[in-house]
Amino acid sequence: MAQLDIYANRDKDTLEEIPFLIDVQHELHRGLKTRMMIPLVCMEAQHAEIAKLCPVFTIQERTVFASIPEMAAYPVSEIGSKVENLGSERAVLFDAIDFLMHGF
Repeated sequence: MAQLDIYANRDKDTLEEIPFLIDVQHELHRGLKTRMMIPLVCMEAQHAEIAKLCPVFTIQERTVFASIPEMAAYPVSEIGSKVENLGSERAVLFDAIDFLMHGF
């Protein structure tokens, strides 16, 4: 598992609304039994009102937004298969996390 890898959501109850999760945890902490994940929510499911807080991406031809306020620790055993990596969007994602934590 690597930082900014995207994984399929395995939760059947939320799969349609949240098809993917993105790992934002640094590899230094790979020995932990959880990973800090951000849900990637379908644009059709919700409207992202604050673009800076919820950046938009296209993953496997689906438009999703990173629901930064819903970032949470997920057990490694419950994370699906890797589908992509958003390393090229590192600054956008961490700017959104900083905006949530610091308000600027």
